[in-house]
Order: sequence, then C-alpha cells, then structure tokens
Amino acid sequence: MSADIELTWEWPADRAVEQKLLVKVLDVNENSGYFSFNKTPSIASNLPDPVTVSAKLMAQEEEPKNKTVELTLPKLELGSIKTDDLAILGVVEGKICICIKSVESENIDLDKISCP
Repeated sequence: MSADIELTWEWPADRAVEQKLLVKVLDVNENSGYFSFNKTPSIASNLPDPVTVSAKLMAQEEEPKNKTVELTLPKLELGSIKTDDLAILGVVEGKICICIKSVESENIDLDKISCP
C-alpha cells in the first residue's frame, strides 16, 4: 500500500513540533525483513525493533481528511498504540515525525496536547 503522506522517524533532539496530525491507526506491522536482514546493526539507518504504522488522517491544520499516512518507528516509541486507536503525530520540517501520542477522542484540541 502506498501512503499519501510518508513520514520519517527521528528522535526530538530538542526540536519543537511544528505541526500535529490526528490519525486513526489502520495497521501496525513489525518489519524485520527476510531473515531479519532489516535488523542488521551494520545498516546505519536501521531503527531498533522497527514497526510500520499505517493510519488515516483525521485532522490536520492544512491538509484535508482521509489521506493515508505511513510511518516506521521504533516499537518502544509506539507504546500501547494499536490498530483502531487514535493518535497524535508531531511533525517537523514537513515529513519528519518526532513523537507519537495516544489520544482518547477525535474531538480534541490539538493545541492542548503536548508532543513530545
């Protein structure tokens, strides 16, 4: 599945979120690759225990709803978020996600949610 918006994961590194996306998680997929090739420590771009989250955009400041979003991040950063949950993605530089946080309702004020 090709997503409308593909995000790259990076840790916050003292950066502030520039944009928040409210998403509904459609799928959480662990990606170890064939014979765990993607977990090879010699590949510098690898994330520890990567999972790919596919989601539907529910709200964003500038984009229309119902676009799909895809993000690969460390399993630890995902926390307890699972399929059908709502979450906030904190984005910098348009395509870099620096935080993910579970939320209870679609009717929340994005400005009142801190991420990270």
